[in-house]
Amino acid sequence: MPEKCADGNTNVFVNGRELHQRDLDLLVSRGLPTDADRSYIIDISGKVFDEESGLELEGLGKLAPTVERKKHGFGMKPPRTTVV
Repeated sequence: MPEKCADGNTNVFVNGRELHQRDLDLLVSRGLPTDADRSYIIDISGKVFDEESGLELEGLGKLAPTVERKKHGFGMKPPRTTVV
């Protein structure tokens, strides 16, 4: 995925993608550090890792409880199977 795919403008990267200010504001409200020129890896459970050092930082909490509850993401429904 290209690093500028989200029209990022913050010089803060998550999972290789530069964050847009709205996305950064949301993640900062959940506990992401506000340091510029940083890259993080965040998994779906909300664990945050500094990409450079690999150290685990304070987690953000569950990021996708709806996905977990429904067992699929938005626009990613399992295919219907038809019996022939």
